[in-house]
Amino acid sequence: MDGANAAMFGLEWWEAFVGGICTIAIFSFLYRENPFYRFFEHLYIGIATGIGVMATINTFLWPTVFKPMVDGERIPFPDGTFAEPYNSMYMLYLIPIAFGSLYYFILSRKYNWIAQIVIGFTLGYGGGLAFKATFNEMLPQLEDSFRPLYVAQQTAQDAAVGIDWLATFSNVVFIFTLITALSYFFFTFKRSEGGVTEKSALAGRWMMMGCFGAFFGATIMARMALLVERLEFLINKWFTLFIA
Repeated sequence: MDGANAAMFGLEWWEAFVGGICTIAIFSFLYRENPFYRFFEHLYIGIATGIGVMATINTFLWPTVFKPMVDGERIPFPDGTFAEPYNSMYMLYLIPIAFGSLYYFILSRKYNWIAQIVIGFTLGYGGGLAFKATFNEMLPQLEDSFRPLYVAQQTAQDAAVGIDWLATFSNVVFIFTLITALSYFFFTFKRSEGGVTEKSALAGRWMMMGCFGAFFGATIMARMALLVERLEFLINKWFTLFIA
């Protein structure tokens, strides 16, 4: 193995070697599921869980909760006094900590009903946030859907000098897509065969298929970017370790 080749890419030779083995282990799933793949799959999940726990402690629990509680934020003077008194209100953090700890009763067959209290509170709290987020997301979209079908071209002095064909065409296509897509989900009455509602629903279906295709294409491009990066790592970094 040539450690100098790996060092060229900012990696130690053993880091590049282990990274290549892990990458090939995951790619082995393309052939079929095997113990080699399952071992590294569980290894990745364990590492990700460990990193997530430590990141939560280091970035949230310790600096936001535990450090203020144990008086770790106040800077003492040489004589042992502090510039400000200890804020005992930080001890109120023990209440949500104790309440959240009730979730571990789910491991008990006899008292698992206690965990359901925490789960119900969490679902209610999450549902409220989701309801609020839905309005915060949908209302701006609803407001933005009212677009003019005629857009005037403005000059530097804010004077209309004609029609802005590109913006006008964009708004016309947007309104057409909006109306036809909504008509596809309009099930109040039966659509007449060959009627306006049937044709509008068909047009809306095609417009949505084009939108879904664009989303799918963007997803494929993102996955291909990840694949290209892994192949570049294997070819330019991992294989060079075995070149004398």
